[in-house]
Amino acid sequence: MLNIIVAGGGIAGLATALSLRRAGHQVDIYERSSFNNEIGAAIHMASNASRALLAWGLDPQHARFVTAKRGLWKMGDSLETIREADFTFYEERFGAPWFLTHRVDLHAELKRLATGTGPGFPAKPHLNTEVVAYVRLLQYPGCYLGLPNLFTTIVPR
Repeated sequence: MLNIIVAGGGIAGLATALSLRRAGHQVDIYERSSFNNEIGAAIHMASNASRALLAWGLDPQHARFVTAKRGLWKMGDSLETIREADFTFYEERFGAPWFLTHRVDLHAELKRLATGTGPGFPAKPHLNTEVVAYVRLLQYPGCYLGLPNLFTTIVPR
């Protein structure tokens, strides 16, 4: 087991923390925001990403994901349909569905999976804490964390 620091609690940081947690490591996530005002746009989760998330315990219904079933391409000025596509075969062909979601919902589900109940040690988020630099001290990697009026060196044990 390793003690691991993840700098950033966005989608990539939470996915990293979740993966490391499931591998049996203790994870601390340092995030400069307070997670109170997540924003973003709609995104799609292709089958290769969906397959990994489902293996990690993603609950698509809880996370408000929608399964893509059909695509329509339309002319911008007339809304005339110029192409249609059937996506119902994705799960059978690629091993997982093609999901559509909002970035905030994906973030919330990854946060739940990384820090809530489940396999391994729950990751510990440290909010309002910005990683301002990273240095290698002798043979030990370490981080300088910008805490209010204080700089602290964190060195893994």
